[in-house]
Amino acid sequence: MAQNLPDGEILARTWALSKSTITSLVSNRVATNLPSGATMPFIVIQMLGGGPIGGESLIYEAQLVVDFYAGKYATNSTKGQPDYAGAFNVGNTFIREAFDHTPTKLTSAGGEVGTVHGFDSIAGLGRVDEPELGLARYTCDMVMIYGAIS
Repeated sequence: MAQNLPDGEILARTWALSKSTITSLVSNRVATNLPSGATMPFIVIQMLGGGPIGGESLIYEAQLVVDFYAGKYATNSTKGQPDYAGAFNVGNTFIREAFDHTPTKLTSAGGEVGTVHGFDSIAGLGRVDEPELGLARYTCDMVMIYGAIS
């Protein structure tokens, strides 16, 4: 029986939205890009690539970059108000949940179905300056191990 590998970005977003400690900070503001003028704080998950772990089991590693934003946007007439403590707190909460994770079967709002088996750290939280946006931003790199539900 053929299995379809789920979209890693969508599965990572679905995982984040399933964690009450994360949604208590950002509500449903988790996406694969930062919308213009988005309400803060906000999490952006991007999959840079990945590949199979081995065999025909459809277990993959997704290389993720996860950005955590907080503050108030800069405008033409006002300076941004970055909230570094807020962005760091969201990032720290996300990472804590990722590394306390047990395998979970998930279904996204759009019907994407898969299992998140766990996460590995590539690089911990690092601050990125965003002078144009005026927002605080922290980022981390991680690998999500995931696959199809058999």
